[in-house]
Amino acid sequence: MPRARVFVPADVMLLQGLEKCRLDDLSQHGARITLDARMPRPGSGAVLQLKDLDVFGTVVWVEGQRFGLQFEEVVPLPRVVGIRHYADAYAANEASLRARNFVQGRPPLRPKR
Repeated sequence: MPRARVFVPADVMLLQGLEKCRLDDLSQHGARITLDARMPRPGSGAVLQLKDLDVFGTVVWVEGQRFGLQFEEVVPLPRVVGIRHYADAYAANEASLRARNFVQGRPPLRPKR
């Protein structure tokens, strides 16, 4: 199953609580997530939350600050495509804000994770 590269902020509920994360890519069956917090262990459960997406899964791998989440249920393809469209709009907005800040001499936005 192809993965949609999205690179958008999201939330992930782990055993230690709700954490801010970056959703790097998404498919109907899983996701790759970057996290600047204590990493979950393979085999542990997690809930990915973004917009209208709220999906439970199992951590299947951990590498550095990234981990793979395999979903318990298949996410319908239209929802994956909708998140991809949201990611495109998010990226365009971020680029516009960065350009405006540069032109106005403001400090750059916080770097993406």
